[in-house]
Amino acid sequence: MRPQILPWILYASLITLCLIFAPLAAAAEEQPVAAEEQPAALPPSIFKFLSAAIAFAAAAIGAGWAVSKAGAAGLAGSAERPEIRTTAIIITALGEAIAIYGIVIAILILGQPT
Repeated sequence: MRPQILPWILYASLITLCLIFAPLAAAAEEQPVAAEEQPAALPPSIFKFLSAAIAFAAAAIGAGWAVSKAGAAGLAGSAERPEIRTTAIIITALGEAIAIYGIVIAILILGQPT
C-alpha cells in the first residue's frame, strides 16, 4: 500500500500556518505600551517576500508532481511504443514549465514597488 502524500502536505501546511500566526495572535492580545516603547511594525515588504516564496514553492511542488506522473507514464509508454518517446518528453517539459511560471510570478511580485 503506497502512502498518500496529500494528508502529509495538509498537516505540514497546517503546522506551518500555526507557527506563523500563533505569535501574531499572542501579540495582538497584549496590552498596548507607550508610543516610545512600541517596537517597529513589520515592513510591508515582508508580505511581498512571503507571497513570492509561496508562489514559487507552490509552483515547484506542482511541477514536481506533474513531472513525476508524466515522466513515469512517458517511460512506460515509450517502453511499449518507442515512437512516442518525443511526445512523452514534450509532455514532461510542459510540467516543468509550471516551475518556470512560478519563478516568473515570484520575480514579478518582487519587482513591485512597496
